[in-house]
Amino acid sequence: MSSDSNTQRRSVDETFGTILPSYSMFTSTLGRNVNVPELDDNPRNLEPPVYNREDSFHSDAASSTSSSHLSSGFNNLSLGSSRTSVTSTTLENIDEQGSFIIADENTGYWKETILDNVHHLPNLTFQSHKISEAVKLEIYYTKDICEIGKKPELIGPSIFEYKQGDLLTGYILIRNESDKPIPYEMFYLLFEGNYMIANKSNAADIVPVKVRKFLEMFDFSGSWNDGNISRLVTEVRNPYICEDIRDPIDGTALCFGEKRIIYPGITYKRFFTFRIPDSLLDSECNEHGLSKHVELPPTMGLSRWEVAHYPERAKTKLKDFCPIVDSVSYGVMARFIGRKSTWEADFGKIITPSRDTRLINAKGDEYIILKELTNHFRVVQKTTIPTDSERLMKLLENKLMYNNLISRIKEKIDMGKQMIESIENNEFTSTIDIGKQLTQTEIEMAKCKQLYRPDCVRDAKADPNKIEYYETFLPLVKKSITGSKELGTLKMASPKKEYCVCYIPPTRFRSYSIDKLTPSWNFEISLDLSIQFPSLLNKAPQIPTIKAITAELVVLTVSSAKLPIPIEFNHDLVFNKQNTGSFIDSDNFETNIVKPFKKYSNELYQIYKTLGSSNFKIEKQLIEDLKALCELDHKCFNLVVQDVKVNGQSYKKDSLNWTVNKTSASASIKVGVNLESLLIKGNTPNKSHKAYDMFTLVPDFQSCFMSRMYHIRLTVQLSNGSYSNIKIPVRIQKLVG
Repeated sequence: MSSDSNTQRRSVDETFGTILPSYSMFTSTLGRNVNVPELDDNPRNLEPPVYNREDSFHSDAASSTSSSHLSSGFNNLSLGSSRTSVTSTTLENIDEQGSFIIADENTGYWKETILDNVHHLPNLTFQSHKISEAVKLEIYYTKDICEIGKKPELIGPSIFEYKQGDLLTGYILIRNESDKPIPYEMFYLLFEGNYMIANKSNAADIVPVKVRKFLEMFDFSGSWNDGNISRLVTEVRNPYICEDIRDPIDGTALCFGEKRIIYPGITYKRFFTFRIPDSLLDSECNEHGLSKHVELPPTMGLSRWEVAHYPERAKTKLKDFCPIVDSVSYGVMARFIGRKSTWEADFGKIITPSRDTRLINAKGDEYIILKELTNHFRVVQKTTIPTDSERLMKLLENKLMYNNLISRIKEKIDMGKQMIESIENNEFTSTIDIGKQLTQTEIEMAKCKQLYRPDCVRDAKADPNKIEYYETFLPLVKKSITGSKELGTLKMASPKKEYCVCYIPPTRFRSYSIDKLTPSWNFEISLDLSIQFPSLLNKAPQIPTIKAITAELVVLTVSSAKLPIPIEFNHDLVFNKQNTGSFIDSDNFETNIVKPFKKYSNELYQIYKTLGSSNFKIEKQLIEDLKALCELDHKCFNLVVQDVKVNGQSYKKDSLNWTVNKTSASASIKVGVNLESLLIKGNTPNKSHKAYDMFTLVPDFQSCFMSRMYHIRLTVQLSNGSYSNIKIPVRIQKLVG
């Protein structure tokens, strides 16, 4: 970092007192001085519903995992374990409207209950109702930290791309355009990162079917709370008195006042400042502790929420090959939450949509979102380049964790088969100590987590001159009227190498020259072709004719709609497992990952049905990991590389120079790949347009619910109608910006 950057960072830190309060600090402060309504403050005096205290839950996950039924062979399998007690804790249905989450206002954490379940709340933002239409929100981003009496310089979020460590500054304007005061229970300003899945069956539905909030940072001073928080080190304010402070620039009120009321005729202004973190909290991947899952994922796709707030952004949606219903988004959010009954007297009856879950207080009064606004912006994390040792460690760790998961599943299957065999042979004279075996499995897993450390890296690098290869094999067969004749086996091999391509932002986000980035989009791949002939030959070996050599860049996006992905994928774990010779490539994510785990799932389910839940118990985490892998969704986009060179020139039939002997033949070539010439299948070629000007390749990443990977698929077309493929990993990395 330059000295200028250090000076700027010190200046910001010295100016701004506190940027990021913790979530627990925020929620504990929200709970201070709670004014619990009197029992008779509501003329309707609703009787409290009947509920069990233990039935309250505080997260979206509770509703999605309260059912213990699993899919992919486990649709009727109840979780059980000798080490973990698993029960179904769904709320009792109070009436035909559905289940209820209770925000008990007599406790100190009732507002935390609301925040944790905010996506269950009915939302008036997009409904045609005069109270929601009366509240106007506007969010603006500024170049520098906002200060009272200083005119800010606005910046447009639609043309600026942020990275980790950047400051995010601005303000929000709030107006009540009705002639009546509007009370509220909560108002908060926060910086959110969300993974969302939209409703596939209804393109008009803006309510996502899945929201995973992986990043949540509250602005302590911008949100409403009981005390005044000094934002800048130069501010000296009484924390216990709500002063009527106005900004002389535009006369806006900078404080809400003591009462939680939006008064008509007043424009409120709330400043915010955030710093984009270097990574997510470790707790975001609590279940598995995977290091890549706590890195900031890049902005991908376009959520229906963003389109609902800013319809014009749908016209400028980027082509980044994100599945249409998925999105990863970042934005500053402002939200008012209140009790429905407090608004109905002045603004008329509020009809909330029927839903499975409602959030109410002890008197049955429902909480709803009065108004919210998120102004989204683009975040693409700068890539940290690993050393060779770090890369080897990560590859080895991935392999060990993957193999360990499979071993645990197979161990459980073998255990079940032994129990069934013993019962059938009347040899069940001793009880299998399942608890002991589970303990041993966990011990072995802990060992595996440590195996990727220095000793294994040292062993992996014991022979620095050893070159490892990606390899695929294809039997060569000549078909005729009289039958088929084996000609040998074609082997395709390429040295294991990481081909790094520089991330180039979309045109409107480019704030720097890309001249130093574009050379990485043109590179050569070493490819060795060899044929092993049959051991018995009646005549001279026949070399098959290679009609064409083509290349495609494959963009793979993997997502999980319900459960976190339990492993980190890498190229070696997923690809180059089979080569059938067919035009349709079956060496893919579905065949190599999803189908094997579905097979394991069905085997376990059959054992469970035979032995019963009381005799065959499975750890909850193992079942959830297996279910997550069985239900992974994956989308591939194959981009054609138009400009492919073989040994520096366009490939011509019979141009390869084979070295032939009695048992084998071989040829080594250099395949030049120019990614600037990438073309979406079906589009008309246009040599004047560069690929990075037409679509965006975001840096590859992995998170608990979404992953993006890239590889080059080289295809050799043979004269007998067969196709042989090999896949080479490509890494998209952001180095500047």
